[in-house]
Amino acid sequence: MNKAAFLAAAVLLAGYHAPALAQAKPAAPAASAPLTADQKEHAVEDFGILSGAMRSDQVPDDVKAALMGCIYSNPLSKISSAIDQISAANPGKVDRTKPDSVLGAMAAVCGYKPSQAPSAATPPAEQKPPAGR
Repeated sequence: MNKAAFLAAAVLLAGYHAPALAQAKPAAPAASAPLTADQKEHAVEDFGILSGAMRSDQVPDDVKAALMGCIYSNPLSKISSAIDQISAANPGKVDRTKPDSVLGAMAAVCGYKPSQAPSAATPPAEQKPPAGR
């Protein structure tokens, strides 16, 4: 996982999906329509990406915490569907062939908000030579 690409995708997508998904209560089990081939494929890919992210030292701990809380509180089908919705609503921003892009969308869906980049360091004040030289 490329940390820079992931963070760029997460920052880009952070405002596109309501983070309420992370706080949603699990729905009672109900009969559901069979999954389409695309839904199955995306769910398997999303689970693989999630699993890889949890093992990666390139993914920050706060992202891992958001993802873990999200998957623990929501069915993968709901998370995967939300990623598909973000992808459809933002063509070219979520590329399902790029795991970093999908991980960024997943983090946004799960309510992760990247912290603001640290402000640029103030350059040191110019030193004047001691008087008398």
